[in-house]
Amino acid sequence: MKRGFFSLLQKFQITRLAAWWNRQRVVILCYHGVTERSKRHPSDRYGLHIRADRFEAQLDYLRRHYQVISLAEFVKACQNNAPLPDYSVVITFDDGYRNFLTCALPRLLARNMHVSIFLITDRIQPHNQSQLNQWSESDDEKFLSWEEVKTLQQHGVEIGSHTCSHRKLSEIVPVEAEHELFASHQTIATRLSQATMPLAFPYGSYSEATIAMTRKLPYTCALTTDAGTNNHATDLFSLRRNLIGDDDDEALFAARVSGLTTLFSAALRVPLRSLR
Repeated sequence: MKRGFFSLLQKFQITRLAAWWNRQRVVILCYHGVTERSKRHPSDRYGLHIRADRFEAQLDYLRRHYQVISLAEFVKACQNNAPLPDYSVVITFDDGYRNFLTCALPRLLARNMHVSIFLITDRIQPHNQSQLNQWSESDDEKFLSWEEVKTLQQHGVEIGSHTCSHRKLSEIVPVEAEHELFASHQTIATRLSQATMPLAFPYGSYSEATIAMTRKLPYTCALTTDAGTNNHATDLFSLRRNLIGDDDDEALFAARVSGLTTLFSAALRVPLRSLR
């Protein structure tokens, strides 16, 4: 029923109308992984790892209708109050699964698209697990190595922190939250010779206290998973992101990128997750 509804909205150009309405706002997309599997892994309950053909279709939709910019470009424009292209979209990946390197990145590079990835530093492997950069089933569960992360950096991928252990910062004591923010930053800064970086809050969980902690560290911005769009007036330390999953066909994906699902949720006053 949900898919049929958004298919009708796409057919009658309502989705494109919403995109036009939000054309001067920036949409940030949140992915987790891309897989070559033909069917979803039984353990991937929420469809976090998107099948490659669906991911390609989403990238091609973006190429037709949007301008993919880097997160750094958006942050710099906000800091300098500089203009951005209409229909701007930012692509991000959370967690640091190895399938980002072997499955997602080649498709992004082929389309010359910018991307940022947020690493859980405790899960990054000290050594390469494979000399091959071809996808294997284990890549959907394994995490990148530091050498592979450096390869991503060489390809222009922006590297950010997703904390050390991926705990909800708003639910742990302040001293532990501060350690998660500080230690993950220090690890990435040391490993990659990168002084500043963006942050993505694990599970999108944050509080005023964790935002205040983040502002004090050399982070350029912080991303939530609160759905919606962003502009120059949006607080850089509580940026909105739209979760994309394997259930998103083209019509639903188009609705998310246009901001239409957010508008419907606001109008109906229901949790955004019910539209997933």
